[in-house]
Amino acid sequence: MKGLLNWEAIHKLTHDNLSKMNESDQKEMWGRSAEMYDFMAKLEKEHTQNQVSKMILDFNDTVVDIGCGPGRLTVPVAKRVKSVTAVDISTKMLDKCITNAKAEGLNNVVPLELNWMEKGAEKTVGMHDIAIASRSVGFSDIVKLNNIARKYVFVLSWANAPSLREIQLSFLEGITEDKVPSGASNRMFGYNVIFNLLYDMGIEPNVVIVEDGFSREYETKEQAYEDLHSIGEIPKDKEMQFRSNIDKYLTEKPAGGFLLLRKTKTFVMWWKPQVLDI
Repeated sequence: MKGLLNWEAIHKLTHDNLSKMNESDQKEMWGRSAEMYDFMAKLEKEHTQNQVSKMILDFNDTVVDIGCGPGRLTVPVAKRVKSVTAVDISTKMLDKCITNAKAEGLNNVVPLELNWMEKGAEKTVGMHDIAIASRSVGFSDIVKLNNIARKYVFVLSWANAPSLREIQLSFLEGITEDKVPSGASNRMFGYNVIFNLLYDMGIEPNVVIVEDGFSREYETKEQAYEDLHSIGEIPKDKEMQFRSNIDKYLTEKPAGGFLLLRKTKTFVMWWKPQVLDI
């Protein structure tokens, strides 16, 4: 059933950037970002549990995580289910994912290097009980996600709050000229598009907003500065600017030491897969 607005076209406009890149360029881009994404995922680790707690998961479930990256969701989800197939186009991202899974004593994570946007990718992935896409290429084709799940589909992303990229660039203010595309973070392009797209397809999705963020405790400011160099390349002549940026988000703890905290919000949306009205 089509509504007054063409949500499919709007969705394509807001999630179609990667489709314009060839596969080798995507591999290179995500591979180059693997270290930074892994670091940021570790800053999010505690807060990610807020998102996982909203998922309907069973110990016997098989799960697929489309665009798994360094395993930010794959690893905590794998602790609650039978197995997780971790899908990513980047070898380096998958290597990080498996390393992080093994560090948690998990052996039920199966890596699958795959371009989700290629024709027939869903056949290679196969059917799973649960399909997940979090801030990933999985958003590019909601129908594919729906068609590989038996029980539930979960999609997660930023909810009218600073994104990972925005937070990274705030730490690098005055150091890099990179900018976050303004349209991508516009409130109207949040979960509203996917919600209405699904509704037009005959699905009534569920959605909840969770509080989360990026945080880590440090004994000294020097320790924080050194650790947070993982966010990006800091030229020597920009070190003082970098430290000034970090200081904005460090607070001294009453018992000693410092806390880095950047609050954000995530929407968790889910639905039961069904034959879509498209």
